[in-house]
Amino acid sequence: MNINDIAGGSEIKIHASINQHNVVLMTEAIFGVKSGLLVKPMEYFGKYMQFLEPSQIQIKNKRDGRIYKFMSTSITPVKTRYGNFHLIRCDSELEPENERKSERFYLEKLGVFRINGNSATIKNCIVHDISMRGMSLIIDNASKVKVGDHIDVTFRYGELLHQYEVAATIVRLFSVSNRPAIGCSISNMNVDLIGLLNTKKSEKYGNIEDSGVIATPIREDIVPTNLNPDISKQQQIVEVEEDLAKQIIPEKNSKERIRSSNPLDPANLEHISREPKTLREQRKEARMAEQAKAIENLLDLKDV
Repeated sequence: MNINDIAGGSEIKIHASINQHNVVLMTEAIFGVKSGLLVKPMEYFGKYMQFLEPSQIQIKNKRDGRIYKFMSTSITPVKTRYGNFHLIRCDSELEPENERKSERFYLEKLGVFRINGNSATIKNCIVHDISMRGMSLIIDNASKVKVGDHIDVTFRYGELLHQYEVAATIVRLFSVSNRPAIGCSISNMNVDLIGLLNTKKSEKYGNIEDSGVIATPIREDIVPTNLNPDISKQQQIVEVEEDLAKQIIPEKNSKERIRSSNPLDPANLEHISREPKTLREQRKEARMAEQAKAIENLLDLKDV
């Protein structure tokens, strides 16, 4: 999976060091373009942030609910016809976080499950725990299951007893406190289950979003950020890629003067004014010109 395949609206955490302080920046994906992933703009004390060195990125992809951790090659501010954004670049392919490392949360809730879509095989169970990639059920001895069976699990949880439905595949048989149990993998995590996991994580750790430095949105009265709702997303991507190409490769007939890379070059110091020379400076230059002329005359006599 490439970085430009990340779904719009996905949550993004950037672990960075600013002025020798480690911070966590939060932003959100807009959409992928050829050169990387366009995200909502980030500010730090009123200035656009730029990371030219690799940074640790964590993205929760909204499309599949999986966590992707990787190192970016650069994170730079970019200007488009729709406003200012940041562009995250990454040369390597993204791999989802190892499912064996996915944290499990205990539920211990009564539920039922159906084996291979057969309504005649509905059995009671206890939903023992659940994670981003799997769940385990405690079943009774009368339930005849085997590895590879597809099951549909239904259970209720929460103050409002919201009903959750999960499609899973049995991957192992084991026991919990001498009771038979099955371990299952979940191929597609739906929105309800993602919300449940976020609730369990908040119950355990508190609101994790408060631990980071939230990316400050750009003031709308200065730089509006507004995608065009009248055209398709694909057309928006094409237009943004055109704007990015102009920034990377300036137009051939551009009248903008290329400035020196020297930060002390007076051409780069806008606060330096170029006032007319004083009378003293003019006299000094005249004396130097006379001395240069005298040296030239002496050299001419030497040649003779």
